Amino acid sequence: MKKIFRKAMNIAGSAALIGMTVGMAAAASYPTPFTSNTAIVVGASAAPSDGIAASQIASNLDAASAGSSVTTLTGATGETEDEVVLGGAINATGKLAAATLTDSKIPSLLDTKLNWDDGGASGADDYNIHEEILLGTMAIHTSFNDNDFEELLAMTNDKQLEYRYVFDDAFNVTGVGDSDADDLYLTILGKSYEVSAMTASSITVVTSEEVSVAIGESVTIDGKTFTVDDIFSGDVQVNGEMISSGSTKKIDGLKVKVKSIGYHSNSPELSKTILQIGPEISKTYSDGEEYIGEDEDDPTWVWHLDSLSTAAGYIGVKYNQKETRDTDDVVYEGGSYLLPENFGEVSFDGITDVTYEDFKIYFDDSEDLWNNTDLTSTAQTLDAPVLIIESVDGTKDAIKLTTGNQETSKMYLMWADDDEETQGTQANASLEVFYSDVDGTIQDSIRPRFSVAYPTVAASGNAIAQADLGDLIVGDTVVAMNASVVAGNLQVIFTDTGAGQSFTIDVGGEVLAETSGELKWFGGDTEATDKEDGLAGDMLVAATNVGTYDNDIMTTNGLIIQTPEANLDNDEVIVSVPSDRVYAVVSVVAGGEASESGDAGVMTVDDADAATVSGKNLVVVGGSAINSVAAELLGGALSESAFTSATDVAAGEFLIQSFSRAGKTALLVAGYNAADTEKAVTYLLNNDVDTTVGTKMKGTSATEASVVTA
Repeated sequence: MKKIFRKAMNIAGSAALIGMTVGMAAAASYPTPFTSNTAIVVGASAAPSDGIAASQIASNLDAASAGSSVTTLTGATGETEDEVVLGGAINATGKLAAATLTDSKIPSLLDTKLNWDDGGASGADDYNIHEEILLGTMAIHTSFNDNDFEELLAMTNDKQLEYRYVFDDAFNVTGVGDSDADDLYLTILGKSYEVSAMTASSITVVTSEEVSVAIGESVTIDGKTFTVDDIFSGDVQVNGEMISSGSTKKIDGLKVKVKSIGYHSNSPELSKTILQIGPEISKTYSDGEEYIGEDEDDPTWVWHLDSLSTAAGYIGVKYNQKETRDTDDVVYEGGSYLLPENFGEVSFDGITDVTYEDFKIYFDDSEDLWNNTDLTSTAQTLDAPVLIIESVDGTKDAIKLTTGNQETSKMYLMWADDDEETQGTQANASLEVFYSDVDGTIQDSIRPRFSVAYPTVAASGNAIAQADLGDLIVGDTVVAMNASVVAGNLQVIFTDTGAGQSFTIDVGGEVLAETSGELKWFGGDTEATDKEDGLAGDMLVAATNVGTYDNDIMTTNGLIIQTPEANLDNDEVIVSVPSDRVYAVVSVVAGGEASESGDAGVMTVDDADAATVSGKNLVVVGGSAINSVAAELLGGALSESAFTSATDVAAGEFLIQSFSRAGKTALLVAGYNAADTEKAVTYLLNNDVDTTVGTKMKGTSATEASVVTA
């Protein structure tokens, strides 16, 4: 099936997403996904061999992408909307919020008069016409809409994108092709077409190529050469065949029509003829049939013809594919849907500029919880099973508790039953909140301090009033945390106050009751089936069970829930919170010049400039001791010994490992030392390397390596 659009791989964010273990559902093999929108990162102080290795990788990627042509429009004009709401239609708000886009939005679209003589007594008439582009329900969907998307966001198109040439005045379709009428030329999609006949619901378009040829001259059409041998007053000889004026003859597999003859009786050698040559001279199209050059059985673009004889009737060309799922050709960031004839495009340019902070939610069976006021730090509860919510980066004010407005980087939830010495005076069990005193205002501040207790209601089983736990705060984003008990389990609800999609985690363990219970894992209350086993109901986004989703989920405000099933299998949840609401940036343009390119566009930067390539796939060359991006991927390992501790890669060995970084893939290619890194690069360029996020390979020579399993 012919696809007239381009697709590039690029997505989201500018800070690392820490703790990712599994990425895309389908296995990828180098050079995928690095054949577009990729940067290579080398340590600024690395050995020269690392720079040489980066050049080798760049050349390899450019060669790998040479067969994939990308069409780019230069000089096209139109509208760019930088606040397209995720999960919604492109034309819902802002500059693209219109049922149709005309020259007021896209200056190159026609809004003019068509002067044409239909052969009637009045002579030539002016008809008002204009062009428009319709977006319909084209949308920016997230990986929540389809968790098999190759990226977190995709632009979808369910047979919606359309171009129209609109007759503002009633048009005399019966005059088209009349012997007394002028030839009718219409500029459709920026290309001039001769229309030889028209009804209210069909047009006959001259699809052949029109050429002016003198005696002895030749033209080549579709690889076939046609020579005008001689021209007479009423006939033309082409490739030895005589064709009368106005007639058509098939020559060498193509049809040749003599449209007109410019015969000079006094100087026959100066005569010229206009020929029309092609598989067909003209073709009649009805509404819904394939556009010119499209596959007749499965066209990507079709004609949309409506009421051509009345005012507001139009000749339309409409997209005809359902591109809404991963199995379709949806468009990812950096890609576009390109209109036929390179007339214009709808492009998914990117997302708004945000940074991300990660929060990890997990369990600990042996926390010592302390009184909040006792300066001697007398332990209140020892070895308590708790649920921890923690800022991975340790940002001191990333969590703000409701009670006392305490700011912290780490909070603890414990179900205190009647056998424990609880912090409150309540007689029943309670949900108790503790926090790390990051400001150091209390002695032994590293120990968790009590904040508030939410007691169960007497004689009401396991019920507690909905508990307002506090907020996760990153930049301008506030995520409210609330808790309640449902069917013996703790439900913690995270709600972005920007009105995005909330998500809920189900916390199980010992059934939570009025006098007993424990928080131990995510899911139900049976250890054999619920502990370390991610199930669909362990997490919800809005009202949808997502606990078995394989890949990252992005909500409509841009929160990223990392690999739910894989993390729930480890009884942890990792959520990346953006510094502001995330919007998509979409442009609709027309005009300009089309050009094609076929390389990966790989750039190489020092690790100090890594921020300039945010949102790109990365190939990170060199170990963590000399490449700060490598250190970031490995959790801060800044020395050779720390590199070995983090990777189990020692002297003489190398590592090739895929990570998720800001929703893209970062491939670490590093050895214990520079020589080992050279071996890693050689192995990468000469072997089938799985680049699926979470895959780790170790090797000792340029020809041998093996996958490391956890």
